[in-house]
Amino acid sequence: MEYVKIKGFNISKYTLGTVQLGMKYGIANKTGKPGLSESFNILSTAVQAGVNSFDTSLHYEESEKVLGMFFAEEKNLAGMVNKPVITTKFKTGMEEGASPVEIEKKMRECAGISLEHLKINKIPVYLLHDPKELYKHGKILADVMKRLKDEGIIEIAGASVYTCEEACEVLKYDVYEAIQLPINAFDSRFIKSGVLKKLQDAGMLVFARTIFLQGLFFLDPAELKGNLADAGEYLVILNKLAEREGISTAQLALSYIRDMDGITSLVVGAETAGQVKENITLMNGPAISEKTRNEMLNLFENVPLHVLVPSMWKLG
Repeated sequence: MEYVKIKGFNISKYTLGTVQLGMKYGIANKTGKPGLSESFNILSTAVQAGVNSFDTSLHYEESEKVLGMFFAEEKNLAGMVNKPVITTKFKTGMEEGASPVEIEKKMRECAGISLEHLKINKIPVYLLHDPKELYKHGKILADVMKRLKDEGIIEIAGASVYTCEEACEVLKYDVYEAIQLPINAFDSRFIKSGVLKKLQDAGMLVFARTIFLQGLFFLDPAELKGNLADAGEYLVILNKLAEREGISTAQLALSYIRDMDGITSLVVGAETAGQVKENITLMNGPAISEKTRNEMLNLFENVPLHVLVPSMWKLG
């Protein structure tokens, strides 16, 4: 497993996304939420492969609790060369105009619940889960994050974003040192806008999510329904590029992001231990040619926004 040294951490290039351990998630999810035994098997498989980075959220139902129970067992920490780096997230849910006292109380409450769920004394990476709150409560959030850091409740503060504009908002505050963003073969907004380069220059810890566009890349182009049918022609191109490279579509999609400058770690979830093993194999897979990399930037520049953003998908 490859690791990245950044912000005092040694972070595996593969971050196991654990939303699936708390709730059913993903358009290609065929198995639903795994039971506790299978969840432990998924986590153990990742740890044994050298993964030490795990992504969760207070809002992923049982996910934090599953992680907490797993790492509370000493045997599951045995053999880990690098300590676990757990990233969790929170929302205040406060409307614009809420008082600083109310917002801070809510943030501390959320952090306390996450610490209890995860059974740890300090949150390694703490992200704002709803980037709209950056606009509603920007300075208040940043000030409280700094206090939480100074008090040893969190190690690194950051935010999870959807757009380039939100990422630029994060960059306005020095306290934020980590960011999670959507980026994949179809979605080059952060690359072409220069925002990814700005994040890299700022020394940000950058987690890349939706590498496989929530499983869309694994679907049959001919069977897509609703407004996702508009993704069909681009999936055909993606599959042909993979065939030309002599690799799977999954390998093409993952290698494209894995080897991109400015990306710290790839957040990829799994519903089974077998999928973790498959993802580890992909993480150790070959690079793609510069020719294909450059072509991908141009061939997918017109993918519709409603394909890139899962919340806009209409399958009916």
